[in-house]
Amino acid sequence: MVAVLVVVTMLALIALDYFVLRKWREAEGAEDVPVPGLGPMSEVMRRLPAGVFVQPTYTWARICEDGDVLVGVHPMLLGLVGVPFELDLLPSGERIAAGEPLTRVGHAGHRLTIRSPVAGEITEVNRRIVGDAGWESPAAENGSWLYRIHPAEVTALVDGSMIGERALAWTREQYDKLRAFLLRSTPSREIGVALPDGGEIPVGILSGMDDDVWQAVQREFLGS
Repeated sequence: MVAVLVVVTMLALIALDYFVLRKWREAEGAEDVPVPGLGPMSEVMRRLPAGVFVQPTYTWARICEDGDVLVGVHPMLLGLVGVPFELDLLPSGERIAAGEPLTRVGHAGHRLTIRSPVAGEITEVNRRIVGDAGWESPAAENGSWLYRIHPAEVTALVDGSMIGERALAWTREQYDKLRAFLLRSTPSREIGVALPDGGEIPVGILSGMDDDVWQAVQREFLGS
C-alpha cells in the first residue's frame, strides 16, 4: 500500500509540473518573445530607408521610376496598434483626394483613420502587409506599402513631406508626444511600470485600451 501511495504521489507531482508549473514558466517567459512582424517602436526613430518621404498624416511614400507612388502607414502607428492588426482598404481603381480617408487600421473593432497624403488613382493594393509593419523594404514586391497610386501631382506630395533627418526628427517628436499622451490618458496598470520610469512605449499598447483612448489618438494625432 505504501508503495502504491508513493507511486501515486510521484505521478501527481509530475502532472502538477507539466500542467501547472509549466504554464507559469511559459507565462513568465512570454514577455521576452517579440511580437511577430513588429520590433520595438524606438527602432523607427533610428533609421529611414533612402528615398522614403514621411508625411504628417502618419504615412510614408516612395516615388517609383514610372512616376507612381507607393504609400504605406507609418510603422510607429502600426506599432501602437500591434499585431494582428486589421486593415480596411480601398479597392484598386478608386480615385482619392489628398486628405481623404485612405485606410483604417485597428484591432478588435477599434479603428484609426489614416488620410491620404496625395491625390490620384489607386492602381494596386498590397494585401500582404498584415503582420509586417516595418519599412525595411518599402519598395520591394512584398514590402509594407499599402497602395500604388498614380498621382495627380507629385510636386504637392513632395512639398508636404519630410525626408532624411527631418523625417526622423519629426518621428522622434511624435514618439515623445505619444508617450506623454499615454501617460496622462491611461491608468498606470495598463501601461506597465516601465513607461513612467523612462521605458519605451510597449508594442501593441492600444490593443488593450478602450474606445475613448482610440478616439483621443485620432483627434490629437490623426485629425478628425
